Amino acid sequence: MISVNEKAVIYLKLDGEPPIPVTVRVCWLPNGKIRPLMYWTPDNSCYQVKHMYEATRLAYLKQGGEGIRYRVSAKLQDPDSHAYAHDDVYLFFVSDQYCQKGFIDERYEHAGKKYIPVTLDVFPWGDYEIVGFQVDDNEYKVERTIAREARGSYKVGGVGIWHKVEAWLANDDKGLSFRLVGLYLEFDKWFSPIKSPR
Repeated sequence: MISVNEKAVIYLKLDGEPPIPVTVRVCWLPNGKIRPLMYWTPDNSCYQVKHMYEATRLAYLKQGGEGIRYRVSAKLQDPDSHAYAHDDVYLFFVSDQYCQKGFIDERYEHAGKKYIPVTLDVFPWGDYEIVGFQVDDNEYKVERTIAREARGSYKVGGVGIWHKVEAWLANDDKGLSFRLVGLYLEFDKWFSPIKSPR
């Protein structure tokens, strides 16, 4: 099990209990805000977030950075068990990467840049995996991430972490719409380069 004191930067705390490292599925919205959707505890129990009461940015003096704390209620997703809920759970993201500073504003906009919602699984040590994203009315499921590196987008401007992913169109009835897509995490927002209107 991961030691929260040594490695985990994503964890939950129940009232009066020690921190528990968790994997959290989040939706990173186009405005730079992050919304937790569900989380998995070390025993692989999955909890669906039913309500988010608050999101508070915090400074973590021991870890030397900033982060965010969510107060949520969640329900166990297991049809075979009795409905077990976590009321008043605190999810901690002790990482500058997830602190939602709102750094990107209209100065960074470009006609060929589309800020999009991206769904991620964020692991206890702070790394993440892209699960899906949405561009306009098209929802894509990510099959795998092929490459991830620091890079600039010369066509539309902006720098950040470029992700080359293999994705398929989820609302395609035949399920044959595989494509390679480049996504950028530009400070605190995700964008996809699109064709500019002429």
